[in-house]
Amino acid sequence: MRGGTRIDVDINNTVTVVDGENNVVRQYSADLKLLKEIGGPGWSEDRFDHPAGVWARNGIDIFVADYGNHRIQRFDRQLVFISSFSTRERSNPDERFGYPTDVALSRLGDLFICDSENTRILKVSGLSKVERIFGDFGAGRGRLHTPNQLDIGPSDKIYVQDGKRIVVFDIFGNFVHAIEGLFERDPLIYADEEGLVALADMRFYVFDRDDKPLTAVPVDTARVVSTPRAFALSRDSAYVLTREGIAKLANPRESRK
Repeated sequence: MRGGTRIDVDINNTVTVVDGENNVVRQYSADLKLLKEIGGPGWSEDRFDHPAGVWARNGIDIFVADYGNHRIQRFDRQLVFISSFSTRERSNPDERFGYPTDVALSRLGDLFICDSENTRILKVSGLSKVERIFGDFGAGRGRLHTPNQLDIGPSDKIYVQDGKRIVVFDIFGNFVHAIEGLFERDPLIYADEEGLVALADMRFYVFDRDDKPLTAVPVDTARVVSTPRAFALSRDSAYVLTREGIAKLANPRESRK
């Protein structure tokens, strides 16, 4: 399990981890037994160059942000390659993205890509058409500077981790607000229909559907012994990824029930 970069959990409690250090993607069962591994360094299908992000929520698709290859690779639930998406060679600069650090799929099938090269977010419809870009220099308070993670939460709000703040956009890319001044270090984020959860300073910060903070739950440092790299939630568990591997903890949302 060493070397993991990002993690996600699908509706069947299958855990998917991208390992940016070894250029592989692994699947685990809910009890963290290895099911499958694909990858290796390269640019052909099933190969990666420092994969940086993963989305696997629906139990059907798995999308991997293939950072160094400037593309998004799509797999089925058994990690069988389906297709790849890249716009780096397109003539229109508004459609190009490079060095993607994260990816997420909306309920309507729109793909959102964290474009670190151009410090913005792309919304892609039909898994092929760049519908809009947002968070770039014209976004006012929503302008992004170091976007690293993104996720999709209640009412299809887009959450982007941008340094020590979390910037929130609506589904059309309009700035809603920013969560800032709360974290001492860059947070890790996870969002779904229940709301946002952030992990920073060895605490889980749980928010409601209107992005109001509800509680802060300390991380079990006896089980998470080094700095978390990413995390994901299932119905009853939190999977925290560190350099040493995956720690399975209680879902921090349960603490408020």
